[in-house]
Amino acid sequence: MGYLDFIADPPADPPRLIVVAGKEPALADDVLERLVAAALPDESLRALNADVIDAREASDFSAIAEKSAALPFLASRRVVIVRGTIDLKKEQRDEIAAAAALVPAGALLIVDHSGKPARPQGRKPADEAAAFAKALPDSLLIDVTLNAAACERYIQMHAQRLGIEVDPGAAAALASVENVTEIKNALELLSLVKKHISEDDVREYALPSGDAKFWDLAGAINDGQAEHALRLARELVADPGDAIGPLVWLAAEQQMIWELRHGARAAEYAAATGQNTWRVSKLLGAGRGLSSKELKERVDVTMAALERSLTGRRQPDQALEEVIVRLTARKQ
Repeated sequence: MGYLDFIADPPADPPRLIVVAGKEPALADDVLERLVAAALPDESLRALNADVIDAREASDFSAIAEKSAALPFLASRRVVIVRGTIDLKKEQRDEIAAAAALVPAGALLIVDHSGKPARPQGRKPADEAAAFAKALPDSLLIDVTLNAAACERYIQMHAQRLGIEVDPGAAAALASVENVTEIKNALELLSLVKKHISEDDVREYALPSGDAKFWDLAGAINDGQAEHALRLARELVADPGDAIGPLVWLAAEQQMIWELRHGARAAEYAAATGQNTWRVSKLLGAGRGLSSKELKERVDVTMAALERSLTGRRQPDQALEEVIVRLTARKQ
């Protein structure tokens, strides 16, 4: 079951074992809060009937069976939550699974296996979560990973809670980040000053002011607007050396456009290069009217101009103007 499905239709009678897995710990927290609230509606009784075990600090997981077997106090269920399992060794995970198999009817054990392993090499968190769930025949696995499409649904849902409206373009821009914590932070900060969030609002939030100016310059170039691009360049460059920043940006952007044309996925490319995910995703349609050869030539033009500027063979401001003229000679 996915997170959004769980929120839309939570199980009326949760099974004895629930495993929460996926890359979004913030959503896992929400799932746990809802599960505990459903199992123990009286908040005053939760401290008496819910135990939390931090797996990172535990050396013996027999306490899971002991605590889950304890009789509930003025409540219908006993709840045991095991958190922080994502970085455990296999032997420790096996101990938890063995203890989970002993959970009696009427108790609820929640294993939080969300997040990303500190050492991901060779790890398969989804398979590990499934192994926990197999400890009992009546179990439920909730996945708190959201792709871009699911993030858009989450954005509209969270926006409704905040009492704001988010334009489709703004939602798509935020969703491309595919990081719920960043999305929540962006929405909550923007909601302090705006009740209607546009794509421009997201851009101003997502990009530092200097990068936003580079973005405008690159956009004008990609649209073939030579005069506008030259005017923006002059606003950015007060001294010849100031042109290095725009040249670096343009060289990186042309490389991204070429990589995306040749099958690179925006989110994966952004993660591998440390780029802003939204910035990369906005380039998916750029260069559509150009051949692969022409796109490669644009990479070569910008890289050569940057190299000549850095080595002193060309004044950076002159190199920037030359790049603008050459790249806008044919609109993408």
